[in-house]
Amino acid sequence: ARSARERCRRFASAPTDPTPAAALRHVEGRSRDLSQVRPEWGHCTNAFAVVGRRCLSQGLFFDRRGFVISYDPTQDPTGAIVERILLAMGPVGAGINLEYYFSSVDNQVYGCDTKVPHNVSGLLGVMEGAASDLRTGLPRQMIEIHEPMRLLLIVEATLDVLGGIYTRQPAIAELLDNQWVHLVAMDPQTGAFTRFVAGEGFVAWDEHIPDLPVVQTSHEYYRGKEGFLPPALISTGVPRSQTATGS
Repeated sequence: ARSARERCRRFASAPTDPTPAAALRHVEGRSRDLSQVRPEWGHCTNAFAVVGRRCLSQGLFFDRRGFVISYDPTQDPTGAIVERILLAMGPVGAGINLEYYFSSVDNQVYGCDTKVPHNVSGLLGVMEGAASDLRTGLPRQMIEIHEPMRLLLIVEATLDVLGGIYTRQPAIAELLDNQWVHLVAMDPQTGAFTRFVAGEGFVAWDEHIPDLPVVQTSHEYYRGKEGFLPPALISTGVPRSQTATGS
């Protein structure tokens, strides 16, 4: 119900600041409404993925823009586990992200325009009305609030592990060399960030990270707001060990 309330703020027809129960009724109702052209936003607004321990993202508000994949580098000294993870989620995450990206930058060419006149043709695709080319990509109603950007992939692993994966796996190398995704490595011991630059390899990232706003609950942060929100720290969701050390 609380997840439904958070999603409701991006639906134009949803009640303003509903209770969790009212929000749940609304999202369930629109999912069953055959006349509803925007039953859900799906992966719309996706921007990044985190592969690492849950403590990295716990207590953070990401505005429903990230994929979070649990992975513990301390239990994977050879990097075999993270290699399998990246081989699975790298192409899948990039595919989802790029589908929204291209459908957003030119919906007429790379998307399929409005879904209202679409007809399924031969179980192969959709066409507009009774006579048109097959349309590819996503309809306008799925990308109206999307902010097109390449997927930022943050992986908690050493440079040796990620460098080895890059060398061995052409599918990963192709995504990085062609800049279809952006990769940032986070050292499991020091927490230092290193970004991958096509043609150069891994380069130290030392830009200043501003302090995040701190709020008691996510509802306090997004209440009454409809647009994109920057990350925030939810104090009630931060583990006690982190608050005790001031991290």
